[in-house]
Amino acid sequence: MPLPGSGQAKNQEIFRILPFQQKNEEENMNLSNERKLQFTAIILAAFALIAAVAITLAIQPQETYAHEKALAFQSVEQIRYAKKTVWLLKTADQAADKTIQVKKSRKLQITGVSKNGWSQVTHQGKLYYVETRHLSKDNGYLVVIDAGHQKKGNSKTEPIGPGAKQKKAKVASGATGNHTRIPEYKLTLKMAKKLEKELKARGYQVKMVRTKHNVNMSNSQRAELANHAGADVFIRIHANSSASSSVSGALTISPTKNNKYCKKIYKKCNSLSKCVLAEFCKATGAKNRGVMYTDTMSGINWSKVPVTIMEMGFLSNKKEDKKMNKSAAYQKRMTKGMANGIDKYLKRD
Repeated sequence: MPLPGSGQAKNQEIFRILPFQQKNEEENMNLSNERKLQFTAIILAAFALIAAVAITLAIQPQETYAHEKALAFQSVEQIRYAKKTVWLLKTADQAADKTIQVKKSRKLQITGVSKNGWSQVTHQGKLYYVETRHLSKDNGYLVVIDAGHQKKGNSKTEPIGPGAKQKKAKVASGATGNHTRIPEYKLTLKMAKKLEKELKARGYQVKMVRTKHNVNMSNSQRAELANHAGADVFIRIHANSSASSSVSGALTISPTKNNKYCKKIYKKCNSLSKCVLAEFCKATGAKNRGVMYTDTMSGINWSKVPVTIMEMGFLSNKKEDKKMNKSAAYQKRMTKGMANGIDKYLKRD
């Protein structure tokens, strides 16, 4: 064993210390490398975050611009009608607050449309929004107008209703103005065309039974036309006549509640007749002679859709003859009255 203080002892002590120093240096190097890796990872993560933020900031304005562009409203002036009962909203968003409920077929003033399916609506002086898919160019109702009679009557007979044994003339020739000498078939077609124009302006689809005088259509054929069309309203325009020239006023004709041909539509016919007559008399000032109930009218008995006959006045009365045939202002009031009555019946007023 070497003596303490000898050279050999010092060398052995040095050799014992060196392994510890090397181990510490290796541990320090490993720790330094780990820290470098951690720092590098932090730097890379920071760069990745910065890049992600930059990309988001670059894309977001484009997405926002695209959304705003889709919501941009092109200025228009259109009349549209609600396909069903809908809500007008404060903003162009399905989650927006509901403000005003609009009933089916209600007319709306459209002032703007967007590419993503929204429409701007001006209602009661304020701006609202509604999805365009809920709007239509027409109000969804079809009216068939029958201008009573024709140039030549047809005395051949037909059953007064489906399966009926009782028969009557297919179509009568009609009355003639006591003063103007204008035949009923001319007046009824003139008024039918005026009513057609007015109803179309209110958004209705309209089908005319006849558009000229020289036709040959029986009353049952006229009713069948309305049936096949699926009319919501079938209005038959006529003018009355009496043996007494003093008789005046307007009336409508409806089937009775016991009509075996029209049981399913009696209530609707009755309501239609009352609405049209009330509004007609209100608009014209004509005497209201009430609803006449009868089951002898072929054009009513063959109907499967709500029907009424509008007797506008008496051609046998000089004053009413002149007003109906010669006064453009009175014709306008008659037209408005019938249209208002149809609106009222369909609950559009």
